[in-house]
Amino acid sequence: MKKIILVAATALLSISGFAQEKAIKNYGFWDNWFIQGQVGVSHTFSENYQRTDLTNLLSPHVAISAGKYFSPVAGARLQVGGWEAKSFLLSDRRTYKYNYIQTNLDGLLNLTNLFTPYQGDKMFNLYGIMGVGYVHNFGDSEVGVGTQNSIIPRVGLQADFRLNDDLSINLETVGNLMADQFNGVVGGRKNDATLNVLVGLTYRFNKGGFALVDVADPAQIQSLNDQINAQRSQLRDKDRDIQKYQAEISRLAAQPTVVEEVVGETEVLMNAVVVFRLGSAKLEQNQDINIYNAAKYLQENPNVKITVTGYADKATGTPAINQRLSEQRAQAVADILINKYGIASDRINVQASGDREQPFQIDAWNRVVIFTANN
Repeated sequence: MKKIILVAATALLSISGFAQEKAIKNYGFWDNWFIQGQVGVSHTFSENYQRTDLTNLLSPHVAISAGKYFSPVAGARLQVGGWEAKSFLLSDRRTYKYNYIQTNLDGLLNLTNLFTPYQGDKMFNLYGIMGVGYVHNFGDSEVGVGTQNSIIPRVGLQADFRLNDDLSINLETVGNLMADQFNGVVGGRKNDATLNVLVGLTYRFNKGGFALVDVADPAQIQSLNDQINAQRSQLRDKDRDIQKYQAEISRLAAQPTVVEEVVGETEVLMNAVVVFRLGSAKLEQNQDINIYNAAKYLQENPNVKITVTGYADKATGTPAINQRLSEQRAQAVADILINKYGIASDRINVQASGDREQPFQIDAWNRVVIFTANN
């Protein structure tokens, strides 16, 4: 007994170790069902069975089952079987027979998968069977066997040989511990018994059996979730900052454009700027007024040329990315002045400073295009 326990414990540990890398895919209620049809012989062990030849007490037995595998190791089936049983009548030195039907609820334990790691359906599986049955004996009035009902325990083994993904052949031996009056005679032995030897076919509805899937490390999953949550929090903070800065810039942009002439210098700084979202060169609708003011100034001052300079904040991206982004921003503004407002292209000098220069102390404010008028 100790050896059996040791072997079982070793097998369970091996399965546990295997499960650290692979796990069984989750299946629903309607998965992994099967049906079985079986036919064979039954031998009845009752009073005086030793007084006659073994073959004299053999009788036909059939069974049909429907069941489900819950895992590669465990399953269950509901079976209806029976037909005929024979016993020996000592007084007349002859055998007599009677019919019965039996309904069984069996648990199935796949001993092959229990003691070896599961890596998919095997060609051969050995199942242990343990269940309970309900037997109805139709009786035989000529020999004094009366109608009766009883609940019985049963155990057995089934060898299953897989033919393909759908079908397998099974060879099964099951012992049933019947009530003492099963054969109509009470006395001598405490119980009657039957031994069924059956051969049959099993059809599986889920052809692939149990699939194995990779198991991720829970600690790794938690770490990735923590990183995702932290980045989401940072994005929410950035969005709030962007909204705040955009509101302030929109407020300032709504004020009339002021052109300041600097005496003795060749450039005039225009207060109009165009603001962009993080990582974007797309013009926002609320920036239209700034470009409009710059275009109106150029239309009213045909001798003035301007420089349109794009910038990017150095807090995000790389120098190469920021240089390209600032070029795209400056060109986008220049295209609007040319295509929408009719400003001649030779009056617009397009430049890009990337993140080399930061006109403002606040990072988000440096995602801009600034107009500089050349006097």
